[in-house]
This record gives sequence, C-alpha cells and structure tokens, in this order.
Amino acid sequence: MPAHTKKPHRSIRRAGVAVALVAALALLSACLSPSQSQVQSELNSDRRAHGLSTLGVNADAQAKAQAWAEKLARENTLYHSNLPDGIRTRWCSLGENVGYGPNVPTIEDAYMNSTGHRANILSTKWNGVGVGYATNGNRVFTVQVFIKTC
Repeated sequence: MPAHTKKPHRSIRRAGVAVALVAALALLSACLSPSQSQVQSELNSDRRAHGLSTLGVNADAQAKAQAWAEKLARENTLYHSNLPDGIRTRWCSLGENVGYGPNVPTIEDAYMNSTGHRANILSTKWNGVGVGYATNGNRVFTVQVFIKTC
C-alpha cells in the first residue's frame, strides 16, 4: 500500500480527537457573555488559589445554569433547581450554587464563606461547570452548575 493511503496510527488519531475536543471547549468558553465569563473567572480563581485545576464549560450545565439564573431573576427569588432537569450528558454527580447580590465578586465571596457552596467550588470531583448570570434591577443572580461526567 502506498504511504499516502495508509491509515493514521491510532495514537495520531487520538491526538487529533483530543485537539478537536480542546478546540470545542475553547469555543464554548468563547461563547460566554462577559458577565458569564466573570462568574466562571471568579469561580476558577478561587479554585486556583486552593491549588485546584480550573473547570471548563460543559454545554448542558451551561444551558441549565443560564436558564435557571434567568428564571430566578424573573421571579426575583432564590431556590435550587431540580438538578437532573436539562442534563442530557451522562453524569455521575451534579451540584449547584445559586446566589444573588450587588455584583459577581460579592456573590462569589458569599459562596466561599458558606460551607456547602465552598465545598462545591473546591470539590475535586467535578470535571465541568455551567455558569449563569441574570439581573433584576440592581440585583445580580448567579448560578453555578457543577458536573462530573462519566
């Protein structure tokens, strides 16, 4: 068989798939609004400060987090979602932080000062996140949906 028609070695194909996956994740992150990016940045800054890896965007978690933030802002109230709703990706674990305040840094600080919220942010089990941002008047609502895919 001529060299130009040989099938690529399996490791080369895997490397190509890995590059495509990284590019897709980068595109997803690039699609975040500046406000959503700030929510993700604050969360990942806290993770880095504690020696943890950052979390990239999971598409299902992202759609869920944004939709839930918008719902909370519309209703001008705060409560948790039914976590599995809207998550089509195969998952092993889910978590959620919901909060409101005057701005994203203040909300992130409140999460980090709350045992349960902090545990979600600093958990090593997550391999993806979705972040939501919405407003009602001067009140900012953020949602962080954490996912461990399996």
